[in-house]
Amino acid sequence: MIGVKKLGLLLFGPLIFLISSVGAQAADCVGSMVIRLSEDYLPFSMQKGEEVTGIDVTFIKMVMDEIGCPHKMVLQPWKRAVLQLEYGQIDMIPFASVTPERKLFAHFSVPYRKETAGLIIRREDRGKYRIKSLDDVMTLGMRLGHTRGTWRGEAFKEFASQAEADGVIFNVTYTSQGIKMLVNNRIDALVEMPAAVMAQARDMGVEDRLAEHPFILMSEPVHFMYSRKTVSPALVKQIDAAILKLIKTDAYRRLYGSIALSEDAML
Repeated sequence: MIGVKKLGLLLFGPLIFLISSVGAQAADCVGSMVIRLSEDYLPFSMQKGEEVTGIDVTFIKMVMDEIGCPHKMVLQPWKRAVLQLEYGQIDMIPFASVTPERKLFAHFSVPYRKETAGLIIRREDRGKYRIKSLDDVMTLGMRLGHTRGTWRGEAFKEFASQAEADGVIFNVTYTSQGIKMLVNNRIDALVEMPAAVMAQARDMGVEDRLAEHPFILMSEPVHFMYSRKTVSPALVKQIDAAILKLIKTDAYRRLYGSIALSEDAML
C-alpha cells in the first residue's frame, strides 16, 4: 500500500511536482500515487511549460479517474526513476517492458499499447547502412546513441553486453540529447522508438534532418510498472480492470490509433 515515503526522494535528487488528482479514493489506494513521466518522450509524455502532456498522460488520467486514485505526476530521468521505484520512493512508471530483472522489484499491469524500437539516422544517410542484425552495426563501424537504463529487447541487451560495444554505444539521459548528438554527427543512429524521436525532432525543428531506418529491434506491448514496496497486488488488479475496460472504448482507440491494442490481444 502507498504510504508516507517521499522524504527519501532526496537521496536521488529533486522531483518536479506536476499534477495532483483526487477523486473518490479506491479501496487499495492510500495516499497519492507518485507516477514518473518523461519530459521529452513525444507524443507520449512531454513537458510544456508548467504542464506535462501526452497521449500516455491522458490515458493514465483516464485509468486513475476510473478507480478514483489520487496521484502526482513527476519528471525524472529513466534510470534514476527505475532505481527510485525499486526503493519504493516512487510508485509507478508507464511505458515499461517486462524483464526478469525488473520482476524482482516490480509488479506489472496488463499491457496497454504497442511499442516498437528501431534506429533513427540522419536523412542524408538513407541507404548507407544495410542492417539485418546488430552484428552489422559492428561491421559498419556505427556509433549508437541509447537512453541509459531503457529496455530495447533481448537482442540489444546481448549486443550491449559485449566488450566491443563499449566504443559503439553512447548513453544519453534524454531523447533530446541523443537527437542533438545525431544531428551533430557525434553518433550515426539513435536506438529508440521512432515515433517518439520523430515527434521530439519535430518539436526541436530538426525533423527534416532525420529518417527512420527500416531495421526493427523489437516490437512488443508495454505496461505500467509498480514498486513492490508500495503498491499492493490488490491495487494492481484494480488498475488492470480499469485498463481492460478502457481498451474497449472508442476514446482509447482514438487516442492510440495504430498502436492501440485490440481486445483479442488482451484475451
